[in-house]
Amino acid sequence: MTLKNKFILFTAAISAVFTAVMVYDRVRTAREEMFGRAASRAEYITSFITDVTAERLQSGSRSDLSGILKGFSHFEGISYLRVSNSRGEIIYRQAHPGIHISDRRPDADIYNSADDIYDVERDIVRDDRTLGSIQLGLSIADIRRSAQVLLWRGIAAGVFFFLFLVAVIWLLTRKLGRQLDALLALASSLESEELPQEPRLDPRTDTGKVAAALRDLHARLRAEEKKRIEAETQKDDFFAMTVHDLKQPLTSLKAAIDLLFSEEEIKDYSKEQIRSLSSIAATSLRMLNSMVVDVLNTAKIKSRGYSSEKERLPLAGFMRECAEENSASVTAAGKKWRFSMPEDTADAWLFADHDMLKRVVGNLVLNAIQYTPEGGVIKLGLRFPSPGKAAIYVSDEGAGIPDDFREQIFEKYRGLGKSSKNIGLGLAFCRLVAETHSAIMDVQSEPGKGTEVSFIIAVSRNGAGEPAR
Repeated sequence: MTLKNKFILFTAAISAVFTAVMVYDRVRTAREEMFGRAASRAEYITSFITDVTAERLQSGSRSDLSGILKGFSHFEGISYLRVSNSRGEIIYRQAHPGIHISDRRPDADIYNSADDIYDVERDIVRDDRTLGSIQLGLSIADIRRSAQVLLWRGIAAGVFFFLFLVAVIWLLTRKLGRQLDALLALASSLESEELPQEPRLDPRTDTGKVAAALRDLHARLRAEEKKRIEAETQKDDFFAMTVHDLKQPLTSLKAAIDLLFSEEEIKDYSKEQIRSLSSIAATSLRMLNSMVVDVLNTAKIKSRGYSSEKERLPLAGFMRECAEENSASVTAAGKKWRFSMPEDTADAWLFADHDMLKRVVGNLVLNAIQYTPEGGVIKLGLRFPSPGKAAIYVSDEGAGIPDDFREQIFEKYRGLGKSSKNIGLGLAFCRLVAETHSAIMDVQSEPGKGTEVSFIIAVSRNGAGEPAR
């Protein structure tokens, strides 16, 4: 059963109960009013007869009493009347045919009368003396018929009112039902790619707000699904690239070691050949170590509990240390090396994680080595683009980076296409380190003329306050 039908049945049931209670209350109230008026009329007639009879019996003037009492026979609804004195002698008696007054007994109240006559019996008392009694029967047949007619009219009115309510509810529910059906269609389609086009819903109404919330939820689910698929794809690509990229230095390392330790050929190698094979092995080891360190450091920075171990680093000493460590790799790769640093760097220092920042410089140099042609120049340098800022840069003479690709190179597992020689974590790691140091990565490139990547970080000088942490 649909929600709309359930709502109609539920509201119809409530309407039926409400209508029944309303009809019952109105009929009961009207019936009580009619019987109440009849009981009051019987009380009035009885009291009037009692007063007239008591006065005559007390004064002894009974000659006209029968005539007076006979006048009551014309009162509408009186079925019988009998007046007796204290000795039980009947003073006046009149009854409709078929009524035996001696067999009648007074009713407790008008509502509990056994038949269509309300029986009343009262003593005639004056000055604490009982002068006689009165028996009166008041017909309530017309009242009962009126009550029955009222009941049926009430039922008819109640049925009409109930049908009217059901019709109104159905019309309202029909309109609301279309909106509910649209919401149900939206809710049931949250897992699908496309949502159905629901009828126009006013965004100010509750149904419009629910529809908007469902569409927002669908958009978020689709976005999360897309991210999940991208993450799974990146994971698969990562493992594929890792296996592929690790294979290259491992193959070179294995070949160099096999040649170096070949018993048959080692005696024929010159010192220059041995030096070349050793350089190949060392370069392969550095590449392997760089890949492994990139993976471990990236995972370390991305972990929740990571906190960088920052310290005060003299900028000049740090730059010389980086130049010394990276120059050999550049030379061994057949590229030219240039290092430059301003003269006013001696008193400059920065607050940073030494190992992480040195790894950034190493990654930038390795990245430059990969994309610089044989004989090209790789530069490591330092400049102060503005007061309180230092830019550590590495430049190459490669093919350059297209404008629309400059942001993508900092994403994980992204390289510059098939020519990429690593698993795409180096520059992504550099940006992560920059974020933990409130620094920025800047890329300047011109097609065919090379690329310069800068790590711009806060710097201070001796005697000045500490740079931003």
